[in-house]
Amino acid sequence: MKITHNHRIVSLYFTIFILVSLNTVYLPVWLNEVINLNTQQIGLLIGSVGFLKIFSNFLITKNIKTFRAKRLVTALLTFFILCSFIFIALQKNIDVTLATFLSFFILLIFAPLLPIIENINTSLNKSFFKSYGKLRISGSIAFCLGVFLVGFCLDEFGTNSFPKLYIFFSLFFLMSTFLIPNKEERQKVKYKSNIIDLLKNKKFLLVIFGCGLVLASHAMYYSFSAIYWRNLEFNLFQIGVLWFWGVFAEIIFFLLIDKVKIRNIFFQAIIFVGIISSLRWIMTYFFTNFSLLVLIQSLHAFTFGLSHYLVVYYIHTNISENNKLLAISLYHALSSGTMMTILTIFAGFSFNNGTNGIGFLIMAIFCLISTFLVYFRGYILK
Repeated sequence: MKITHNHRIVSLYFTIFILVSLNTVYLPVWLNEVINLNTQQIGLLIGSVGFLKIFSNFLITKNIKTFRAKRLVTALLTFFILCSFIFIALQKNIDVTLATFLSFFILLIFAPLLPIIENINTSLNKSFFKSYGKLRISGSIAFCLGVFLVGFCLDEFGTNSFPKLYIFFSLFFLMSTFLIPNKEERQKVKYKSNIIDLLKNKKFLLVIFGCGLVLASHAMYYSFSAIYWRNLEFNLFQIGVLWFWGVFAEIIFFLLIDKVKIRNIFFQAIIFVGIISSLRWIMTYFFTNFSLLVLIQSLHAFTFGLSHYLVVYYIHTNISENNKLLAISLYHALSSGTMMTILTIFAGFSFNNGTNGIGFLIMAIFCLISTFLVYFRGYILK
């Protein structure tokens, strides 16, 4: 069977998003329950990685021009992650400091992988407006599968089995990196990427700050919701259901978004996600009933799905080819890096003895800041 570009895209999205689900949902639980880090320590760990993401993403991706280079860097970073978890798995009683350092190292070198894969996929995808959403679904499905499978396995075999599960899924991602083309389809004139051009682009900065604040507001959810819901006596399977339902809503969104003409309502869409996101976090704070939380999780379609799509759409349609990888790296570094770091630290310190969800209200405030920032864009873009 001939391997098409769509096959490559689906394989890369599927395997990397299983790892994203492990990093996002269960790594904090493993650090808390097995390594015995408290929520403030976990917040500082994730936060410190976030601050450094902007440098690691820039330094690693700024000179990557060819598919061959992207393939080599992706495989090398994955190999280092795999070796780190193999080392952890071989330790009977791993030292807390060593486990914390290795977790920091793993998260830091994992950070550039997602923008590289996103760039590969948009480069291979010749019909972005018709198929991006449908292809991106493979990542969302993988996230759901990862949450369910790993949640079930951790319930069955214990949280200390997490490193072995990570090794297993890392091998699949490593194999998928070899599907990245080794040669360019056609030779193009190659221009150097220029971060100065991006930083002078006020509209681009407004988009990544506006959407980035909304995406960063997921800090409390990504880093502490699993611990928070565990303290509400939800089991790991129920937590998996909550995460699954949010991503399921995201899947429905990506199925439909290619039919929507975004261009004429672009900034109104950013304002919309800011308002919806603040409502989501307020309701997550006030409601602790499992069934209601499942319904609230449906808003993930907009708070993450639409926010992410708007940034990728803007980069694809408005940023020059030579700056696209750098632009998407900057977006990931700021939204899930610097901004999410600051909010993760706020969330960690607001997490009083693991039972206080007030961090969700803090997240809602930042979503409203995003809304006002974009609403008054006329003053900013003068």
